[in-house]
This record gives sequence, C-alpha cells and structure tokens, in this order.
Amino acid sequence: WKQNVATNSAMDFDDLDEEEAAAKQAKLAAVTENQAARIAAVRQASSEKPSPAPAPEPAPVPTPAQSQDLSPVEKEDDELLWQVIGGAEKGGIVVRSAESTSSQQLEERLGTGSLVEELMLRGDRLNYKLHKGSGPQEGWVSVKLTGKDLCVPWVEIDKDGPRRRPPPWKVVKQPSIEYGQMKEVAARSDPGDYYGIKFPHTKDQLVEMGPEWLTTAFHKSGVLPRDNAVAKILDAKEFVGGGAGLKCTFTVEYKKDEPYLHKHLFAKLPHKPGGSDRYYVSCMWNHDRPEIVFNVFLQDCVPFRVPKFYFGDISAMTTNFVLITESIPWAAPGTKDLKPGAIERAYDKYKDWELPDGGPSYYRACCRALGKMAAFHKQGKLHKSVNEMFPMPDAVSGIPPGLPGVDPATKKQNSAKIDQMIRFVGETAKAVMPPEITEMAFLERWKTEILEFMDYQTEVLCFCAGAGTQNPHDYVGLTHNNLQIDNAFFWRNEQNEVEVGLLDWGILGCSPLVFALQGCISGASTEVLLEHRDDFLKTFIQSYAENGGPTLDFERLKTMCLLQMTAWSANIISNVSQVLKFTKANEWKEITDWMDPRLQDRFQARTHTAQFKESLELYLKWDLYKEFKSWKAAMNLRDK
Repeated sequence: WKQNVATNSAMDFDDLDEEEAAAKQAKLAAVTENQAARIAAVRQASSEKPSPAPAPEPAPVPTPAQSQDLSPVEKEDDELLWQVIGGAEKGGIVVRSAESTSSQQLEERLGTGSLVEELMLRGDRLNYKLHKGSGPQEGWVSVKLTGKDLCVPWVEIDKDGPRRRPPPWKVVKQPSIEYGQMKEVAARSDPGDYYGIKFPHTKDQLVEMGPEWLTTAFHKSGVLPRDNAVAKILDAKEFVGGGAGLKCTFTVEYKKDEPYLHKHLFAKLPHKPGGSDRYYVSCMWNHDRPEIVFNVFLQDCVPFRVPKFYFGDISAMTTNFVLITESIPWAAPGTKDLKPGAIERAYDKYKDWELPDGGPSYYRACCRALGKMAAFHKQGKLHKSVNEMFPMPDAVSGIPPGLPGVDPATKKQNSAKIDQMIRFVGETAKAVMPPEITEMAFLERWKTEILEFMDYQTEVLCFCAGAGTQNPHDYVGLTHNNLQIDNAFFWRNEQNEVEVGLLDWGILGCSPLVFALQGCISGASTEVLLEHRDDFLKTFIQSYAENGGPTLDFERLKTMCLLQMTAWSANIISNVSQVLKFTKANEWKEITDWMDPRLQDRFQARTHTAQFKESLELYLKWDLYKEFKSWKAAMNLRDK
C-alpha cells in the first residue's frame, strides 16, 4: 500500500466521499494483512524515490492560538499518543461514533493540537481516548486523508531531542539469492522492510536524493521534529574501513539548528554488488540485518553509549541497506591532555601499541560492557520483542554421546588449508614471525593436534553453551559479538577511568557468551593476554552479576576460553588467500619488519597475519593441546 508524501496544510476534512474512499482502501488492506502489518502500512511514507529538489517546507505546526496547552504531558511508557495537526481552520477534525466513515458524526470536533491515546488502529481509522486537549472523550477519527496527515504520532522532546518511537516490529525472511543474481538484485531500489520508504544505498544516491529524502527519513525515524528540515548536504566522502561494507561521512545543515541535532553524520552502506565480498557479507553471513535491527529497535535500551541513530533500513528482496548515525568526533592522532568525556582517537584492530597503556584498561572496559548487555538481556530490559528478533537457542543439558568426527572429505580439505597456513607462517611470512612458531617440527605437530581437535568441535560447542551445568542458559545470551578495539570508542571519566561506547552490530545474535568474550580479548597482544586474561574474565563475570545476570563459575569460563582459543587457530586456516589478495607473494619476499606498511596499512593483510601469529603463540605458550586433552578426559569423551 503506497502513500504519497505531502506537506500538511489546514484543511476541511469533512468531505464524506473522500473519507469513505479512504476507509474502503484501508478495509481492503485489512483483508490481506494482519494488524501489525496494517499499523506499519499506515505509518509508511512514500515508497517512490524522491526526486532531487530543495528541502521541503516543514509541516505546519499549530500556532499557540490554535493549539491547546500541551505541557507538561504525563504518559505511561507503553501508551501510543497521537497529536491532531489537521482541521485548524475548522477548529479540529471530524469525530465519528464508529470505525465506518458513514457512522454517526459527533457534534464536537477533536481540537487541533489535542493529544489522544491510541486504543485501536484500523487502516487510517483511529479509535482514540482523549489525553489532553478539547473534543469528545472517545471516538473514531481519520489519521490520514487523501495523502494529508490529520494526526501524527506525538513525540516528546527533551535535551537529547525527540523521544524516538521505533516502527512496529515484524519478522522478515530473506529469500534465497544465488551468487549469479547478486548484481541484478542489488541494482534495484526497493522500499525498506521497517520504515517502508525507498532509501539510498550508495554515496552518489545519498547525494542525489538529497535533503528532501533526509528530511523524510529523519521525520520517519522520529529524530527530527516535523517543524524542522534538512536544508543542505555537504562534503559527502566515501571510504573503505573494516570488511563489512562501505562508509561515507557527510555534513548537513538544518532549517533550524538544535543542540541535539548532529551536523556531521556517518553512513554505512553495502559493498558494491558483483564481488564475493558483497555476496558473503549480505547473503551467506546475513551480516547487515542484525545491525539495522539493533539500531532501529534496541539502541535506546542498552546500558552504554552508542552513536545516535538517525535512520536505517534494509530490504530483504535486494539485501541493500543504509545506516545513518552521528559521526563520532574522534580526536586527531597525537592529541594529548583530553578533557574528561572527550573521545580519544580511533584505534585500529591489531595495533594495540597505539593504546596509551597497551590495552589492559581498554579491554577491561569492553568486558564490562559485554557483561552489562548480557545482564540486561537476562533481565528483560531490552525491547519487548527481543526474543523474536534474536531467538535464544534451545538449552543444551549435556554433551550427546557418540557424536561423529569430521568426515573424510572435509578432513582432507582442512588438511590442505592447514598446509597452506604452515607454508605462509613457516616460509612466506617467516621473517616477521616469532622464530618458535616458524619451526616446522612445531607446525607439523600443531597440524596433527588441531585436526584431532576439529573432531570435537561439536562437543566443545555444547560445553561452551553450558552443557552439564544446572542452568545452561546462564552461559548463553545476547551481547556484542565482535567487540574488538576498532568496534568501540573510548573516553576518560572524571576519575580518569576508561569508558567505552560500542559500534558495529553486524552478526548480532544469541550465542554462548564466551564466544563474544573470546572474540573481544583475542584482539589484545599476546603479552597483554598472558598477563591479564584472568582479569578480563573476572571483569566480565563481575559485570554480568552486578547488572542482574547470574554469577558464572570462573574455572568453567576459563576452560571455555582456552577451548575457544584452540578453536581460533582451527578456524582461521582459510584466511591465507585473503592476505595474499592484498599483499602479494612477491611483496612478502621483501617484507622483513612487522611494521612494514605493506603489512600494517592493509587491513586484511594485517588482521589475518596478526591472527596467525598470535593464535599460534598462545597455542604454544598456554599448551592448548594439553588443556584440550585434559578437558576431553574430564568429559569422558572417546577417541575418534
């Protein structure tokens, strides 16, 4: 059901023919859609691509003479309030006794500026109860007529801006898309699944659709009051950062500046279609939707700072998406004497020598944040539909006996990948690796041991999911799944303690909490992990418990972490080709220093090479095979 965006104006909306036609259209939609979909439809703006044009005039707002006294307003958190903006010339809008527009018209109109509580919404017809203002205490009104808004969702504005009301939650399933279809499918510009409007998915489209689209989008998301508009877009610059997609920064000007509106904005966009990166990220990994769902529905619920959301949506039919947030005001590299609250410079993954203390206080802050969010999930403090957005897996009460190992064909493939990694570490990149992990005797032993470990990865998964504990789900929950240094921003509080805000919510989902914890701290240097690993685990356990979660057993969590560190070196064996894609084999013949720009300045080369180095160092220094064998014996697992 498509509706046209139009500016509101004072109208006489007592035209029965138009009203009846609109009601019939709403009832037709009701035949084929459930109530949640109808609510989404009535709040949907145009699905037509706006043509480039100057910023639209903002919707008229009733003057004090037209409006009722609306401050302060007290409401329950779950109340849905609507504000009457139509019918100013008539003193209000028509109220009828029932849903049908042919039902009895009440003598008194619902006053322009009044606030009403939503009792029921059917298509464009609202059954209301008067909250504040003038008019009948209850009745039915039209919220939209011939493309004009009569009532709009009411938004409370405080020092942080309008109190955003997310759209109705709905489950969206992505259709199967073949690799060969990706370029054609992604070339389309379909409406988003949550806000229902078309959106830009490249930097050029963002500029082309311009201030008019940004105004519509920001009104739709609720971050921009209806009496304000985006006037200009300036300095749009695209760049590549990380591996999940393209990024763009741009500056906007508003018709009215407000302290809660950011002028410097950041947009995350999908990879360009046609390459393997786009297909794997958008289709195979389903990386993008969790980030959109988090920002649209969960951002206001989490117990730490995240970049302010301005707009985001995704289309299941095309896999295109856009996410627009504030641009973090990073300090310039080398800046000293930052005031409390000032954001430090942006730190990059596997470059912890740039952190002022080498990492310990930063990873400790991340572990606290992971524990907080996991506890909020356990306490039910996130969105009421969070368990539908991110379902919990079934509890694993024990490790099933007799699980098969890796099949012969897969084991052969794994063996070949391990050989490729051994050649890279022991020959191609030997000059930059610690000598103890380049010895062929060690690497061949590691190959034999890691192939054995791979036979037990299902048992390890069950153990990490809490198998054998009284409450297995204590060890499973929802928290940031990829909280390494480059997915966070940091500042110091008044006590000079490191505080953290979180970025990049792709692949978010419920899983064993040790996955998130190990994924976070594995970004630390080998030296930091050897000294501070236990402290990081205890910090997570304490934060989880202090914020309402259960108290986890330290020794159990430590064993889980050691097993995940072992799994780390097993899971990265496929990444040698990614390194060689960006730093060619002939270049490696000349690289003898870990700080060589051909290694450090190329994200894929640096991150994967660092993982090879550190996973093998920790495998050796923590004697992870011995830890695995001890665990296997304790679980009474048979040889395979």
